[in-house]
Amino acid sequence: MTAGRLGSVVYGLRHLRRAPDLDTLRAAGSPEELARLALIPAARNLGVAVSFLSAGHRAEATAALLACRVLDAYEDLIDRPLASSAVRTAVGYLNGDVDTPPPLLHAVAVRDSEAVDLVLAERIRDVRALLAALPAEGRERVGRMLVDVGEVMARNLESPLSRTAYSEGVLGRVVLHACTLVAEDAGAEVEAELGELAGCVGVTAQLANDLRDNELEIYGVADRAELTRAVMLRLLAPALGCFALLARMRPRTPSAGARAAMAYMAITTTAFLCGTVDAPAPYPRRLRLGASMLAACSPRYWATMQRRVLGSVDAAIHQLLESSPDLAAGTIEAPDVLTLTDSRPLATTMAPLVVDTTFALVRALPEAPLTGELAGTEVRRMMVADHLAFAALERIPPRDADAMQALAMRFQLAALDVPTKGGRL
Repeated sequence: MTAGRLGSVVYGLRHLRRAPDLDTLRAAGSPEELARLALIPAARNLGVAVSFLSAGHRAEATAALLACRVLDAYEDLIDRPLASSAVRTAVGYLNGDVDTPPPLLHAVAVRDSEAVDLVLAERIRDVRALLAALPAEGRERVGRMLVDVGEVMARNLESPLSRTAYSEGVLGRVVLHACTLVAEDAGAEVEAELGELAGCVGVTAQLANDLRDNELEIYGVADRAELTRAVMLRLLAPALGCFALLARMRPRTPSAGARAAMAYMAITTTAFLCGTVDAPAPYPRRLRLGASMLAACSPRYWATMQRRVLGSVDAAIHQLLESSPDLAAGTIEAPDVLTLTDSRPLATTMAPLVVDTTFALVRALPEAPLTGELAGTEVRRMMVADHLAFAALERIPPRDADAMQALAMRFQLAALDVPTKGGRL
């Protein structure tokens, strides 16, 4: 990594928790200056991750990120009857398809993130200029992503989607753009192969955002503790997809900077989610930059990073179970859950991934015949396996009998692979 890139990363870390300087953003003298000043306030840790990238990748990622924040502004900060049309107009304007920008926003920001979004919406011409300055391939790649994201936002405004569908279609699509940006064999094949896993990262990121923004109403809960429990219970299945994507992307990402960016986001997102349930983070804050850079250097360090992240998520799951009266099974040794995936080939779609992990938990049960009640550790293991099995069912679209039958067949075939000798079945 060059000294300039490392300097950008350090700058981002120093400014990560500062309140945004809105006057400075408004006074930026050029699109490029706006991009440099807005990256961290608009994206926080994601902005730090972007700073790891090479110049060409960084320019495209920054332009794409700021454009998405403009869409966020028109999604959230305009009168709802006008919002879907404004989002679609913003997409067309940013992509250069229309010359008239969407209407000015007059909302009052409640959060710092909204205030930054409002400034970026004011400077939409500069964001459009950043996109126009990209090479043709980059403009086309970002343009397709903005069309897809904007359409999901607009549809959700017109007729609310499920939280999962929205997260996959918005943040998941942004993650897929990032994958196609840095992957060595980028193209339609990468999008087809990794789209579902990228959606899982989007769901996980949205869960983290909902916790950060204290979205009580969306989850129908009364307080922060209930919100944390609701979010963390939804985390397990998409977390599997996140780690499968990490495993797939590492060998096909030639840029060490891009690998460091992926590692940094995995470490920091895990640390945030673990912190909400008082579970240990994979690395202390002072070591996260170094751990990310080491992980980018070799497969061995990458594997170490991934094991630590997997272990932290396991700990968070069990911490949640132990703190929930209706889920707790007493003080027991916490069994491995996600760490069971670390040595197995990982699928690129969620149905086999969830089923395989469910039965990895089953295979980890004692082989001896069952002569009494299961030990508390094994009860906990089966609770998690049940949760995963139901998560697979929840992913099936309504009234899709073929998908239900395919999943049932996959469960049956997986069950046949479990040895029947002993006490597992």
